[in-house]
Amino acid sequence: MIHSVALVIADFLFSKDAITEEEKEVCAYGMELIISGIISVALVLIIGLITGNIWYAVIYNMMMILIRTYTGGYHADTHAGCNVCYCGVYLISLLMLRIQVYIRETIIITWLIALAGYLIIVLNAPLEHHNKKLMMEQKEKYMVVSAVLGIVSMLIAFILNIIGVVIRYGKYSFLCRISLYINTMLLIIGLLLLLGVRKEGRFHEEDS
Repeated sequence: MIHSVALVIADFLFSKDAITEEEKEVCAYGMELIISGIISVALVLIIGLITGNIWYAVIYNMMMILIRTYTGGYHADTHAGCNVCYCGVYLISLLMLRIQVYIRETIIITWLIALAGYLIIVLNAPLEHHNKKLMMEQKEKYMVVSAVLGIVSMLIAFILNIIGVVIRYGKYSFLCRISLYINTMLLIIGLLLLLGVRKEGRFHEEDS
């Protein structure tokens, strides 16, 4: 269905002379990715609303879209698979958060988790997809941006944690959990990056 919609859009753009005949296939593929991405984001937001975790859904989408744009990572082979994986990882992230909340010494654990995720990102990003090669300048840029985004994420988590502790018994006590969640997402993004590295490695072995 996504493919059919993408073709319709590409045909419409061609009819309006916005693209050429040769660009239709590339345009359709790009539209497939955009539509699939929109569906994934919408599904997570819907799950967030239904489960009462809308703020986590917003943070999840923001970090997955922004940071993974520069780090790369695991991608399923079909659009349906991508949608399922995207929603599944969101549910896993909520489970990881809940486990951390009930574990003693949570503060120490969450920063170890954030550090582990950050190191994975720094050491492995960016990951090239076999259908999307990067120029050397792009690799250097993505590497720097990935590292900066990781630091910014941890800084935001630290600030929110401090504020949450100071007003822990007030109405903004949820900020501590938001801080935990941001750090958890860094690890998840790092693990998805490692899965992507493994998958791309198998692809290159088969190709050779």
